[in-house]
Amino acid sequence: MDSGTWRSLDLPQALRAQAARTMLSEVHLPWSLNLPDRERYDCRLDWHGLGGCSVVECRSAPLSGYRDAADIRRTDGDYFGMLLVLSGEERVRQDDIVANLSPGDMLLWDGSRPIRFEVMSPLHKVTLLVPRERLGRGVVASEPRGAVRLESRSGLGALAAGHLASLAKVARDIPAGHGPLAADILVDLLGRLLDPVTQAPATGDLLSRVLAHVQDNIDDPALTPSRIAARFGISPRYLHMLFSATGGTLSAHIRTRRLAAMRRDLADPRQAGRSITEIALNCGFSDGAHASRAFSAAFGQSPSLFRAGRRQ
Repeated sequence: MDSGTWRSLDLPQALRAQAARTMLSEVHLPWSLNLPDRERYDCRLDWHGLGGCSVVECRSAPLSGYRDAADIRRTDGDYFGMLLVLSGEERVRQDDIVANLSPGDMLLWDGSRPIRFEVMSPLHKVTLLVPRERLGRGVVASEPRGAVRLESRSGLGALAAGHLASLAKVARDIPAGHGPLAADILVDLLGRLLDPVTQAPATGDLLSRVLAHVQDNIDDPALTPSRIAARFGISPRYLHMLFSATGGTLSAHIRTRRLAAMRRDLADPRQAGRSITEIALNCGFSDGAHASRAFSAAFGQSPSLFRAGRRQ
């Protein structure tokens, strides 16, 4: 979904209701609206695609509607909606959950199940549409079924609400290549809100364990961020956010530790009978030529010159 803006005020009053039905269903999943033709209806929609997810900002006059089996069948894809009310009031009913939402309240709703809503006063809200498979890809142990009230005023919930509100403001200026990351941060926070029992250990403890694991397995060519994340039961996105506290990236740290091990072995006279490529492969590099180039860039001389200098 690309970025765009639509306003009912740009249309003659007689066309606003039908246009609103069309635009809300295109941007915000298909809905059936209780909106008579020729009804004076004011609405503004701003939407931005974020690498499979999309953020939709909606300003709406009082309105009601629903998604039933027919609307669900004509939906292209399967989504959850993470909704944050910025102003106004809205009531949402899904399964046995009835949520009366006021400013600051946040709700997750399931796009695959029937749902009803009613906007009681002029509403301003932001919704992140998340593909079901994106939320289930190692983010939560078991996906929710139906609506879920989300904490939004303390802890990670307040952080998620603030990020969602900010995302609506800056999404238009985020380069396309960075859009997935902007959404992933919020999806990871959503996963923690839905599955707090299995959340990762304390950040400091987990980071020290990751660093120890890297050091103990530096000679393994398969030591990659994705495999490390799987080893500790966290998502790669969370691992990268965790490691950002060090001021660098995990991939750069692994490369630095491998180069240090390679430098150590090249300086060891007991390793004199081994070739440079053999030493590089033993330190976890998968390619001798790449290791030599990385060594030269890091230490200002080739591995062969470094080794020769140590023999003098």
